[in-house]
Amino acid sequence: MTDIASIEATVESFYKMRQTNSGTAELLVPSGLELHALIDAIDELIPAVREPDVTLSRRFFDSFDWRLFVAGVSLEWRFSESSASPYTAMSLFEDAQPARSTLCWRDLSESDAEPILQPLESEPGLLDEMPAGPVRERLAPLLEMRRLLPMVEVISQQTLVRLLNEDEKTVVRLVVEQNHFREPNAGRHGNLMCRLRLLSVRGYAEAFEQARLVLEKRLGLSVLDEPLAQEPLAQEALLAAGHRPGAYSTKLDQQLEPDQRADLATKQILRGLLETLEANLEGTRQNLDSEFLHDLRVATRRTRSALSQIKGVFPEALVVDFKQRFAWLQQITGPVRDLDVYLLDFPDMERRLPPALRSDLKPLHEQLVRLHAEAQRQLSQALGSAAFDSLLRDWHRFLDAEMPVSKAPTAEAVDLHPRARQAHPSHGPLPSDAELPGQALLPKQAAVPIKQVADQRIRKMLKRVRAEGRAITEDSPPEALHELRKSCKKLRYLMEFFQSLYPRDQIREQIKQTKLLLDNLGRFQDTAVQAQHLREHAESSVNASAGTSANAGANASAKPSVTSASTNASKNGLPPGTLLAMGALIGQLLNDQASARATFSDVFAAFDSAENAKRFKTLFATHDLCASAESARDKCGMPE
Repeated sequence: MTDIASIEATVESFYKMRQTNSGTAELLVPSGLELHALIDAIDELIPAVREPDVTLSRRFFDSFDWRLFVAGVSLEWRFSESSASPYTAMSLFEDAQPARSTLCWRDLSESDAEPILQPLESEPGLLDEMPAGPVRERLAPLLEMRRLLPMVEVISQQTLVRLLNEDEKTVVRLVVEQNHFREPNAGRHGNLMCRLRLLSVRGYAEAFEQARLVLEKRLGLSVLDEPLAQEPLAQEALLAAGHRPGAYSTKLDQQLEPDQRADLATKQILRGLLETLEANLEGTRQNLDSEFLHDLRVATRRTRSALSQIKGVFPEALVVDFKQRFAWLQQITGPVRDLDVYLLDFPDMERRLPPALRSDLKPLHEQLVRLHAEAQRQLSQALGSAAFDSLLRDWHRFLDAEMPVSKAPTAEAVDLHPRARQAHPSHGPLPSDAELPGQALLPKQAAVPIKQVADQRIRKMLKRVRAEGRAITEDSPPEALHELRKSCKKLRYLMEFFQSLYPRDQIREQIKQTKLLLDNLGRFQDTAVQAQHLREHAESSVNASAGTSANAGANASAKPSVTSASTNASKNGLPPGTLLAMGALIGQLLNDQASARATFSDVFAAFDSAENAKRFKTLFATHDLCASAESARDKCGMPE
């Protein structure tokens, strides 16, 4: 049951109560006083006429990652469920609108700013599905590819009451509004505070003041110093529905302690990544927007990197098993993500072509949409499989298990793997129980302070990045830059995992420098991959048109990709005009790749500068890990 008193206290903290000198007064009605009882009480004190009730619904929208909230924007879709027009001009809204369904944008950073309105008959979702208009125009740079989701709905029953004088003339109007919230996903619902607005009628200022005093003194209502606009109503409803606006983030921000055991600190990092992965599961299954899958894959990739790069803190057999299973998750999510990228980049592809060729890309777009639908179907099926369920179950169990402090085996180490293999046996034979390292010795680095492990791993990865980068010449093959990119990603992830252990500004500067190098390598790699995929896609189409299956056999044993999906799903070739347009795009992509390759030397030189090297050396100072490990083994009763 919703604690109305606590919600009321939260909302009232935004306002100080005082008397108002204007011809409008807004009041909060004490919790527990029902709408009909309030109107009856007013009627007993002042002659009044009640107009027909009107119901108004307001759904407050944001993206899953709260982009509008973070930007200081409120977005609401209002629609009336009554045949009569809502008492909009005299309710909590300042702007009267005749439209039955309206999208309303408010900039919360400007208290005096007028709301931006756009008629909209159905609730908003993706930008591409919305008609052009002033609200859509403002949403575009903030929302990008994200879908608007209904966070909470407020249903308001509005009653207009006209207060009369002895001549039965209307001297004061008041609107009573009873609000009820409904959370669309979890099903929470309940009542919100009742609000009342008092409005003066020209020529009857004295009657307005008398009515205000009666409401305050006789009925115990509280006058607010400013009108309660919809933002505090949304705030109240979101809190009541259990939301925490702005709480979701994919940024790694685990607060670690320098002397924290390495195994426990690593589990803390991995738990945060698991929370992100699971938060994006349902959106990925339903294909609500492409960012759900993107964030799920980033969490998966970071998990694999943590298992690979934070070495010696967990039993090796467990690490090998989970690395294989998370690699499987990365693999099954790849085809949909590849197609997502193509479809997201498609408008840019069209703009890069001469106007005369742009329409020729339409058949390619239609084919990509079909391929995406099939790949999404397969992905949803995989995410509902026993293999995936067992991965999550076993991963939770491992992360929640206590880490050993001696050579005694834990129950989890004894039976976790056989159960996992039974659920998903495709990863090869399981080591025997006697071979599980967790039963014999505490892993070498498990009890070492995490700061020392972090310094060691980051310095080692930095050394690799420098060596690989310095070895690249003008004649180096593309594979060399790809390997450097993978090493840079590992370095970046390590710094992000452990950033709370270092001075904030300094570690962020080093992450930034690494990202600059990664951006260059990413442009080089991504343009090459896109060009190759387009070429293979075109060749597959030509073969399909010719009735051949030359490429089908070659792709049969390859891992799922855009190309293999195209070969398997496309029965009809693309028109010649489309193939020519694709050829033009391939040429542009190869030019982009060459441009990124030409600037690599300068970008890497900046990363590898003496000044940057000095900052790295100072930040990730060398520690005596051997002494720390020896101390940890002595403490845990481990043999030499």
